Amino acid sequence: MDELDYKEALHILPAVVDNEATEQEKVKFFSFIEKNPLVRKEYEHAIRIKRIVASRLPRYDAPPHLHENVLQCIRNLDLDRKIGAEEESSGSASLLSLRVTDHFRKEKSLYYRFIFAAAVILVMTFSIVQFLDQSTYYGSDAGPLIVEFIAAEHFIGNSGTFIEPHFATDQRSEAEEYLRSHFGMDITIPAVSGADFSGIVMAEFTPGFQTPLLGYSQDEIGEIIYLFAFDMDHMSLHEQLVRHEIAAETCLKHSDFYVAEIFDHHVVSWLWDNTWYAAVSNHNGYDLAALVEPLWE
Repeated sequence: MDELDYKEALHILPAVVDNEATEQEKVKFFSFIEKNPLVRKEYEHAIRIKRIVASRLPRYDAPPHLHENVLQCIRNLDLDRKIGAEEESSGSASLLSLRVTDHFRKEKSLYYRFIFAAAVILVMTFSIVQFLDQSTYYGSDAGPLIVEFIAAEHFIGNSGTFIEPHFATDQRSEAEEYLRSHFGMDITIPAVSGADFSGIVMAEFTPGFQTPLLGYSQDEIGEIIYLFAFDMDHMSLHEQLVRHEIAAETCLKHSDFYVAEIFDHHVVSWLWDNTWYAAVSNHNGYDLAALVEPLWE
């Protein structure tokens, strides 16, 4: 039996957590995490989050009458289709059949109302789950503020659109000098292959804490990359602000990086000198990392 590699294990981790993986995938996964403590921590972390969400959002069965009403609407819709097919084949439409068809059209409208209501409930439930998931990390005054989760929230909250820079320049050296002279930050502005650097937004990353947001655009494919840069000394003054635990353990060398999947987006983290970076876009995280120098090494 072929063993999983690190990337494959992370890929099937969500399916294992949701009990949607095959038995063979589960065997391979649990065999892998016995030897890999980082992925084991990621798995245990995901299980904890799932339990917290389940405890805060208990499931309740739908009322029996709602279940029966939906089933009846479906049966009526099927009957409506059969009547329409028979009328089309016979080429005749009696007054009675027209009345019956009209009745079932009304029932079909009711059916669609039920479907719409169910969709609204699902969307609301998903939103609540996302809110609870977020609050587990940084919505509580007592809990840590994990930079990768907040980076993803900023990107999603702005729909990944372009933000007008406070200091606009396409020259990375000018941006580095701006950060040194105005904020005392000695930060390297990375080169991102295939993307144009647009400047710096001094964003309030979380209340009371500002850090540079480095903007990159890929005009040919209509994509924007948000890259938050954190001076480690500056970040250490904010007691609740922490790095993703596994990312911090993984990124030791200049070419190390970690991809965290957060709210259906990949956040890529790495450490250069005394700066921690967290990049988020609509790209697959590994594809994004491949664009950043010198993470190619």
